[in-house]
Amino acid sequence: MTIRKEIQQILDKYGDLNLIDMLHAYLAEKNQKEQQKRYEEGRIGKFYPSSVGQCKRKVVYQMMGYPGKPIPGRNLLVLDNGTYFHERMERYFEEMGLLIAPELKLVNEELRISGRSDAIIWNFLKGNRQPPKEDPIITLYRPGKDGGPDELVYKGPASDVLIVEFKSIKSRSYHEYLPKTKPKREHEMQLQLYFYLTGIREGLVYYENKDTQEHKYYHVTYNQQLVDEIIADIRFILKHMDEGTLPEREFPPTSFECRYCDYRDICYPVQNTYNLEEMI
Repeated sequence: MTIRKEIQQILDKYGDLNLIDMLHAYLAEKNQKEQQKRYEEGRIGKFYPSSVGQCKRKVVYQMMGYPGKPIPGRNLLVLDNGTYFHERMERYFEEMGLLIAPELKLVNEELRISGRSDAIIWNFLKGNRQPPKEDPIITLYRPGKDGGPDELVYKGPASDVLIVEFKSIKSRSYHEYLPKTKPKREHEMQLQLYFYLTGIREGLVYYENKDTQEHKYYHVTYNQQLVDEIIADIRFILKHMDEGTLPEREFPPTSFECRYCDYRDICYPVQNTYNLEEMI
């Protein structure tokens, strides 16, 4: 029996895997290639705003280019769903007349920061409030298309805009682990870093319950004390990066943070408790 070359190529690549396992294998391979490309292009040594509030030792591993354990295909599908949530909300906000830009370019050479924010929207909360005593003029840019020059998206008073950070979480986390009056600390820290980098002074952390489509958001304002703490943490991480050293471990290996960390096997290598000489 002659098999079409297109079918044979699929069989050669995936063997007897079922369609779901084929998809997971494809996504895992794609992610590994993207990580390798990032390394080859020299995109290590950068601090990404999404790392704020995470274990400092883990961040140093990332910045030094240590290989993390491969991300399973199913987990990559979860990450994709989070990306689609961002895109969906940005489209809705644009249709509502709220959206200024879907993202901003975030760069700080001193802190080696490279990244992008989530949405920038008009400050719909401003209407019934007294104007701030100090309202500096800020200039905001989004990344240029196809690697072109950055695009100016806003120039005006800081109080006229809000920056929105989108988070998609499971139902249990949504109902049991979100604080009543403010976002999770690491999410607030990420927004505070955005404030520091852009000059914006207000924003929202916007949550979606991925299981039920419930939504809630928290209003966050600039907090100088927290910003100082974040900048100190970043400088601490960069110091270890430059010295080629690792910060102390922040959590025990049985902790939630370590159990699901991509660098757990490097940070806490499995140690054999048996002595081979005693077994002979």
